[in-house]
Amino acid sequence: MSENTIIIKASDYRYPSRDELKAVYKVTPELSSFGYVSEYPFISLASNERTIHEVHRDDHLQYWDGVLLNRNGALAHTYENAIVHFTRGIPDKIKAYEHQNYINRMQFDYYAEIFYYHFATVKDTIAQLLNVYYQLGFDISKIYFKDILIKIPNQKVKSILTNFARETELTTKYRNSYTHRTPINYPDTRSSIKLEESKLIYGSAPDSFVKSAVIKANLNITIHSVAKMLSELKKLLPQKI
Repeated sequence: MSENTIIIKASDYRYPSRDELKAVYKVTPELSSFGYVSEYPFISLASNERTIHEVHRDDHLQYWDGVLLNRNGALAHTYENAIVHFTRGIPDKIKAYEHQNYINRMQFDYYAEIFYYHFATVKDTIAQLLNVYYQLGFDISKIYFKDILIKIPNQKVKSILTNFARETELTTKYRNSYTHRTPINYPDTRSSIKLEESKLIYGSAPDSFVKSAVIKANLNITIHSVAKMLSELKKLLPQKI
């Protein structure tokens, strides 16, 4: 076995303690849902209080609001776990790592990557909800946040979403890198070819990855941006237009 081998045992993993979670709860912003309801649809239809289209709209708003509530919870959960493991200690320099730092880094990387996944789901759920709210007519299987943004008729709502997209531009880049491209949290040690000299070069970018401290800072910016966006939208999107 190599002297550089790191052995990780099941006993090395520790779930966040009550005190650790209490500390991170204090810095986690509230992620709002909209509170949409679909009350007594058949009574509303039978009494002609609401049309079929209004009842249909309310039903879909309630559904997507429930999805948003759950996805907000998942986003907050992964954020909190990532922050706990980062706080336990992750040096910037690999050479400074001690045994427990490897566990912290592995757990932080795991929750951070899932955080970016849940960020995308929250973003897409907002797009689904706005598609219903404004009756934009997008196919549910072909909705993209950027397409919804173009169609929003309310300029205040559009401004909030535009600011959110701008504030989380790096977040979206990180998410796409995790999902579709080279992972941001590992060195890019692929070989490269210097064409003019036909040289094959290895290990040319040992520090090309994004440090845990930088990712952690982006998690903070992102979750606060999501919270602000949801809070501002909630004031402008009452159930009845």
